[in-house]
Amino acid sequence: MSVKQRIMVDLVRLMLLIGVIVSLGACSEEQTTPPKWPTIYSASPAIVRKVQVALRNRGYYTGLVDGFLGQNTTIGIMRFQVDHDRAARPFVDRSLLVSLGISTR
Repeated sequence: MSVKQRIMVDLVRLMLLIGVIVSLGACSEEQTTPPKWPTIYSASPAIVRKVQVALRNRGYYTGLVDGFLGQNTTIGIMRFQVDHDRAARPFVDRSLLVSLGISTR
Protein backbone atom coordinates (compact mmCIF):
# COMPACT_ATOMS: atom_id res chain seq x y z
CA MET A 1 0.00 0.00 0.00
CA SER A 2 1.40 3.38 -0.96
CA VAL A 3 1.77 6.30 1.45
CA LYS A 4 -1.13 8.17 -0.20
CA GLN A 5 -3.42 5.17 0.14
CA ARG A 6 -2.44 4.71 3.79
CA ILE A 7 -3.18 8.38 4.50
CA MET A 8 -6.57 8.07 2.82
CA VAL A 9 -7.42 4.94 4.83
CA ASP A 10 -6.39 6.67 8.07
CA LEU A 11 -8.42 9.74 7.12
CA VAL A 12 -11.51 7.63 6.43
CA ARG A 13 -11.08 5.85 9.77
CA LEU A 14 -10.75 9.17 11.57
CA MET A 15 -13.88 10.56 9.89
CA LEU A 16 -15.79 7.40 10.81
CA LEU A 17 -14.63 7.66 14.42
CA ILE A 18 -15.68 11.32 14.62
CA GLY A 19 -19.08 10.41 13.16
CA VAL A 20 -19.59 7.69 15.77
CA ILE A 21 -18.64 10.03 18.60
CA VAL A 22 -20.99 12.75 17.37
CA SER A 23 -23.81 10.22 16.92
CA LEU A 24 -23.36 8.85 20.42
CA GLY A 25 -23.45 12.34 21.87
CA ALA A 26 -26.59 13.25 19.91
CA CYS A 27 -28.38 10.06 20.93
CA SER A 28 -27.60 10.41 24.61
CA GLU A 29 -30.66 10.38 26.84
CA GLU A 30 -28.92 12.50 29.43
CA GLN A 31 -30.74 15.78 29.79
CA THR A 32 -28.77 18.91 30.33
CA THR A 33 -30.09 22.10 31.77
CA PRO A 34 -29.51 25.25 29.81
CA PRO A 35 -26.84 27.51 31.31
CA LYS A 36 -28.07 30.21 33.64
CA TRP A 37 -26.91 33.54 32.32
CA PRO A 38 -25.98 36.24 34.80
CA THR A 39 -28.17 39.26 35.25
CA ILE A 40 -26.65 41.95 33.09
CA TYR A 41 -27.35 45.48 34.22
CA SER A 42 -28.16 48.10 31.71
CA ALA A 43 -25.03 50.01 31.02
CA SER A 44 -26.47 53.30 32.22
CA PRO A 45 -23.88 56.06 32.16
CA ALA A 46 -24.18 56.54 35.93
CA ILE A 47 -23.34 52.89 36.69
CA VAL A 48 -20.57 52.80 34.09
CA ARG A 49 -19.04 55.93 35.66
CA LYS A 50 -19.10 54.22 39.07
CA VAL A 51 -17.42 51.16 37.58
CA GLN A 52 -14.80 53.31 35.84
CA VAL A 53 -14.01 55.19 39.06
CA ALA A 54 -13.76 51.96 41.06
CA LEU A 55 -11.48 50.40 38.43
CA ARG A 56 -9.37 53.56 38.24
CA ASN A 57 -8.96 53.59 42.04
CA ARG A 58 -7.68 50.01 41.84
CA GLY A 59 -5.36 50.68 38.88
CA TYR A 60 -7.32 48.81 36.22
CA TYR A 61 -8.60 51.76 34.20
CA THR A 62 -6.72 54.82 32.97
CA GLY A 63 -9.18 56.31 30.49
CA LEU A 64 -11.68 59.09 30.85
CA VAL A 65 -14.51 58.66 33.32
CA ASP A 66 -17.18 59.31 30.72
CA GLY A 67 -19.90 56.74 31.46
CA PHE A 68 -19.29 54.99 28.14
CA LEU A 69 -18.81 51.22 28.22
CA GLY A 70 -16.14 51.14 25.56
CA GLN A 71 -13.07 49.09 24.83
CA ASN A 72 -10.88 50.56 27.57
CA THR A 73 -13.57 50.03 30.19
CA THR A 74 -14.24 46.43 29.16
CA ILE A 75 -10.51 45.67 29.16
CA GLY A 76 -10.27 47.10 32.68
CA ILE A 77 -13.26 45.02 33.78
CA MET A 78 -11.76 41.82 32.39
CA ARG A 79 -8.30 42.53 33.88
CA PHE A 80 -9.94 43.06 37.28
CA GLN A 81 -11.94 39.83 36.95
CA VAL A 82 -8.91 37.77 35.93
CA ASP A 83 -6.83 39.13 38.81
CA HIS A 84 -9.62 38.20 41.22
CA ASP A 85 -10.09 34.65 39.85
CA ARG A 86 -13.40 35.37 38.16
CA ALA A 87 -14.58 34.56 34.66
CA ALA A 88 -13.61 37.44 32.39
CA ARG A 89 -16.84 38.87 30.96
CA PRO A 90 -16.83 42.29 29.32
CA PHE A 91 -20.09 43.58 30.77
CA VAL A 92 -21.50 44.93 33.99
CA ASP A 93 -23.25 42.28 36.08
CA ARG A 94 -24.16 41.93 39.74
CA SER A 95 -21.01 40.03 40.70
CA LEU A 96 -18.83 42.78 39.23
CA LEU A 97 -20.72 45.49 41.08
CA VAL A 98 -20.53 43.56 44.35
CA SER A 99 -16.82 42.84 43.98
CA LEU A 100 -16.18 46.53 43.27
CA GLY A 101 -18.40 47.59 46.19
CA ILE A 102 -20.87 49.47 43.99
CA SER A 103 -24.52 49.89 44.91
CA THR A 104 -27.10 50.18 42.13
CA ARG A 105 -29.45 52.28 44.24
